[in-house]
Amino acid sequence: MKFSFILFVFGFFVINCSASLHSNILFLSGVPSPSHYIYNKALAEALALRGHNVTFVSPDVSNKVIQNFHYIHLDQVYEHCYNDSGHINLLDMSKQSPLKYVMSFHHFNKILCEGIKMSKGIEVIKKYPNSFKFDLVINDYVCGPCLLGLLPKFKYPPLVGISAFNNPPYTVDIVGGDKLGLTVKPFYLLYYDEHMSFGQRMHNGFINFFDSFYRKYSTTPAIDKHMKEIYGSETPYGDDLDKKASIMLVNSHPAVDYPEPLPQNVIQVGGLQINDPKVVPDDINEFIKKGKKGTILMALGTNIKSDEIGEHAIMNIIEAFRHMPDYNFLWKFESPAMLKELSSNVMIKDWLPQNDILAHPQVKVFITHGGLLSIHEAVWHGVPMVIIPFVADQHRNCYKSVQNGIGVKVDYHTINSEKLRKAIVEVLHNPKYRKNVQQRSKLFKDQPEKPIERAVWWCEFIMRHPKITHLKATNYKLPFLGSHFWDIKVIIIWLVIALVFVTRMICKTMFVKEIVEITKKEIVKKVEVPKHKVH
Repeated sequence: MKFSFILFVFGFFVINCSASLHSNILFLSGVPSPSHYIYNKALAEALALRGHNVTFVSPDVSNKVIQNFHYIHLDQVYEHCYNDSGHINLLDMSKQSPLKYVMSFHHFNKILCEGIKMSKGIEVIKKYPNSFKFDLVINDYVCGPCLLGLLPKFKYPPLVGISAFNNPPYTVDIVGGDKLGLTVKPFYLLYYDEHMSFGQRMHNGFINFFDSFYRKYSTTPAIDKHMKEIYGSETPYGDDLDKKASIMLVNSHPAVDYPEPLPQNVIQVGGLQINDPKVVPDDINEFIKKGKKGTILMALGTNIKSDEIGEHAIMNIIEAFRHMPDYNFLWKFESPAMLKELSSNVMIKDWLPQNDILAHPQVKVFITHGGLLSIHEAVWHGVPMVIIPFVADQHRNCYKSVQNGIGVKVDYHTINSEKLRKAIVEVLHNPKYRKNVQQRSKLFKDQPEKPIERAVWWCEFIMRHPKITHLKATNYKLPFLGSHFWDIKVIIIWLVIALVFVTRMICKTMFVKEIVEITKKEIVKKVEVPKHKVH
């Protein structure tokens, strides 16, 4: 009996400990962008390897089988966002002014929610039993709160926000913090640095204000309308669901990105997708080693592909490579059949293990679009860059890299073979670029733990303390004008105006009184009868 009782207690203890360690996590990765998927999946897989059961809701899926990892496919999102009528064309967006781009980006967020509404995957997760318990929800908050309508169904598990898109300017609208920081950190579309002139700060501040205003009063209400159609009319307002986030995991690091004041619950985990490099495939390795003076990698990311940039740009890139026979060029080109006549120093592949190749000692330069994941991987491995930015934060990432002396810019709209060749030669032959990027690499790597380990720790911290509020700044609760300090600014301005007006009136009154007194004295002097002496 005693042995049976001890066995029962031991079994009960093991089961309960196991349950506390193996939590259920709902990961909402709704942004239709392979780069966001790569970043989010890195955290999701790390949590699964820790023994947590991860349900990953995403427009992107993989056939790779991972223990404790389950996909729910939002199957209509890519089709609706990029191929249906009224779809987004990123190359067209690259030509837009900052204000127009902001409106286009928020329009994208609205049609993204429409795509979620059309997907079979959203019905799959909605059919989960109401009693099913998720211990944590992680949400990619970059494109709005559309998937957060699931929170009430699962009794509001603790919420963590994540962003592969650096630290978006609207993070402070969601979790609070120092909004004055928006006046000194350049908006992601602008070629400014942290030392802006007054005019640049005015422009930067206006774009930030417009982005916040447009998101709050146009985008979020439109998304909320779709959310009520998806989840029911009783679904709480999307903005209120966004603000339930306990912490934000943002893709930034001061060694690479602009420094900024952050609240305690905004955690920098820039580069969490970077793994220890693996050996590259044999054919690629042989090609890299055959470069007489080294090899150059070219990859333009996952959203704008090399085969989409137009015949003029493609031909000029091929021509630039042909005129540099001492170097081999490894080019991620998604439609190999398009390119028939290539010089022997060029290899094209529709997919390349970018992180592993950048770690190869023979790779001398990285020609990139300036996406943040690519910038971080290049800096981590100490490879200088030639940057051809197209859209969104690629402009700011490029400017910061040029400012840090780790790369040079080539304008896509005016690219030709000679400009590209000169840029590559500059980075190859000027030792400052490699020296600077290797110094940045040291700073980037010199952290108490790897970014992925920090992200996992914070996710588990929130599961251990699901009701914490002490990390959140309180100004996120304020209305729009209050959260931007306009209520206080207006009062101060009016007080100053009133003080100036009252002071002016007092001075005017005193001046008038003094004039009147002087005038009276002068009049008295003139009318006064002179006294004569009596003889």
